[in-house]
Amino acid sequence: MVLLFCVWVSSYAVAFSGTTNPENLNMIFLEPGCFQMGSEEFVSEEPIHNVCVSSFYLDKFEVSQGNFESVMEINPSTLKGPDFPVVNVSWIEAKQYCRKKGGRLPSEAEWEYANRAGTSTSYFWGDNMEGDFAWYKENSLAVMHTVGEKRANPWGFYDMNGNVWEWVADWYREDYYETSALLDPDYNPQGPPAGQFLIIRGGSYKDDPFFLRSATRFWYEPIIKAGDLGFRCAADPTKEVK
Repeated sequence: MVLLFCVWVSSYAVAFSGTTNPENLNMIFLEPGCFQMGSEEFVSEEPIHNVCVSSFYLDKFEVSQGNFESVMEINPSTLKGPDFPVVNVSWIEAKQYCRKKGGRLPSEAEWEYANRAGTSTSYFWGDNMEGDFAWYKENSLAVMHTVGEKRANPWGFYDMNGNVWEWVADWYREDYYETSALLDPDYNPQGPPAGQFLIIRGGSYKDDPFFLRSATRFWYEPIIKAGDLGFRCAADPTKEVK
């Protein structure tokens, strides 16, 4: 079944196709589209700027421990279970997994595009925290939860806000958005060419609502592993995803 619609954000059209990747039922196809990226809430999220992305696939769920172990033959997570998100995975290991599956980590822009799902509010559901959509500090009982328990966003993605942080592909630089904003719009931004830290997105079950906003950016060194940090994979339409 294919769902196709357009949502208008300011003067930019955001297109979405709910087509599922026939080779991987856990991925959703996104049509090319444009959106307003960033926020005025924190210096590294400024300025709000116009970004466009090409079509791509993205995992519907955070990568589960069962899926990770079936490919990498190891499960580094502490709280174990096949349907929990895999955690304690470095950026390097996350990239390796996605590559073995025929994919890659999403860019920061792709991740926020999919998270916002045509919206421009603090969260895809509005400007105030709603526990029906996310695991966070006040409702998680201080543990992560199995993937897909909370309600999906309008484009069918689960746990993009809360549960566990997610690695993305981009290096971090605090003022990168200022450079990106000059292009107006910036097409398929990939972040700085190098750096010390890499971006993580989405917030976790440990965090206050502020850190679960669609625009929140945080950063870790690529070798860091954490019990509240996982990932999901993206793929290009021309790639065969396993």
